[in-house]
Amino acid sequence: MNTPAYTPFIDPISTLWPGAYSSPWFVNVYCLIVVAFFTSIAYKALRFQDFSGPIGPVMASFLRHTVVMTAQIVFGIWGLGLLVFLIVRYIVPFIAPMA
Repeated sequence: MNTPAYTPFIDPISTLWPGAYSSPWFVNVYCLIVVAFFTSIAYKALRFQDFSGPIGPVMASFLRHTVVMTAQIVFGIWGLGLLVFLIVRYIVPFIAPMA
């Protein structure tokens, strides 16, 4: 039996998820949104201040804060990606032109 060696620090993605590089879910936006949403829930669960009052309005406020933070994370990552694309595509060729 020929089993590959476990190399988590050299290539962790293919070790944890062998078909990741050929899968469309690897770069899918839905994965980013899900991870950002659960990150927002975990952060807001620790930092949310207003837990007084009936459970309905408190949970609605918590969900609103979580959705706003999720949107901030997703649009922030998209914005940074667009900024890096513009820098690499339009500014880097002026700094280091290829001969």
